[in-house]
Amino acid sequence: MMLRKSWKSHTFGRALMLLRAAILLAIALGSAVAAQQAPPTERLYNHPQVEIQKAIEQMQAYDTQRLPALAGFVNAGATLLDHLQNPRFQLHIDLVFQGASQTVVRVSAKITAWYEDPGPSRSQYTVVPSNGRLEEDFLDRLSMKLETGASGQQVAPFADPPSSPTASVDPESTDTKRPPTGAAPPKDTNRLNPPAAAVPSNSAGALAGQISALRAEREALEQNERKLQQQISELQSASRREVYLKNMAVIRTAQTPLFEQNQETSKVLFRADPDDEFPILEVRSGWVRVGLEKGVEAWLRSSQLRQPADPPDSDPAVLNFNAANEEVKTFGGDWTQLKGKTALYVFAQPARQLPAAALGQNQLKFAQYTFVEGFRAATHSQQQIDGVVVVFLGQKGGVAAATLADIRRWHEGYLTDKLFLDRCSFDPVDSFRDGLRR
Repeated sequence: MMLRKSWKSHTFGRALMLLRAAILLAIALGSAVAAQQAPPTERLYNHPQVEIQKAIEQMQAYDTQRLPALAGFVNAGATLLDHLQNPRFQLHIDLVFQGASQTVVRVSAKITAWYEDPGPSRSQYTVVPSNGRLEEDFLDRLSMKLETGASGQQVAPFADPPSSPTASVDPESTDTKRPPTGAAPPKDTNRLNPPAAAVPSNSAGALAGQISALRAEREALEQNERKLQQQISELQSASRREVYLKNMAVIRTAQTPLFEQNQETSKVLFRADPDDEFPILEVRSGWVRVGLEKGVEAWLRSSQLRQPADPPDSDPAVLNFNAANEEVKTFGGDWTQLKGKTALYVFAQPARQLPAAALGQNQLKFAQYTFVEGFRAATHSQQQIDGVVVVFLGQKGGVAAATLADIRRWHEGYLTDKLFLDRCSFDPVDSFRDGLRR
């Protein structure tokens, strides 16, 4: 009897210890979130509350939506991100009445993800603190919606909805704070601006003028930035073409043989790699004589050289996106080809407004261009890089990924475009489908 009682006490004590550890883990995660969560972001609009509420509902902003990746959207270390999967987010939006034609929109993002703990019993959904990017993006899109609403133009929903309504979602993230249409304005004791009734009419007019001036200044700066980016790209493209004007031979394919004579039966001096350059000495019947080091000369087929239109970034689609940020980190997705390996992440955002029908094709072309550029950067990097991941921000979004080995084989001509794209990962496929169909 004493042995049985002792065994039961030991089992109960072990269970109690596990329960306490789980509670402490939840408290620690909750404390970290509270300490790092960005404060709500707010913006004043010169539109009535009813009009803003209607625009928000058309944007489907209250729905719980899937986030392609956590990196760049949350305040969390790389160690924690490695353990988080299936990220989703929901916006909590408050409308603060400021007068008949003025409304403050206050928004905060609740981001949740599945925390995969080494101990399965301690794995759980957790809230990851937002860094404010989702909130700012929503307010920008709301501004666009309100500005284009009068002309009848359609603005796409804030983000692609989850692929399935029964997808696994954090139960706590399904609650909404959607104020009903026509409801009384929410009480707010911490508003930054006083009600319009408490502000003299001349002050309100001056404030509206300042906001309009700031908006116009911001649009002018963005337009100038786009023009500068286009000029830079054109100058870079012209610089690459100038190589050919200076009689430089640029190798196009891998393992290109350089012969001793202008005959394929002659001795092969060595084999060149893509983008190797040699001065052109003579062109004769499909053959090019080039100069090597120490006065040595060699011959190669002109078909093995790049042409001025060959560089991939000469495609206009490349100019439609900007690489906002790059970082090297462990791949956190479920794609088995890169899971747990190190990848170069490139975050891209649209450089101009594009038609919705053309976004898929343009995103695919920019992803292909970024794969090549990332491959070139990886070959000269001291870090171990196994793949390239392109994260698209904006109205369509999406993530494209490829292994460095496949990029190399495709770049060197051993894989066709179709075979290469079949080996890549596109999530969701709808964000690139228009390009993949071609």
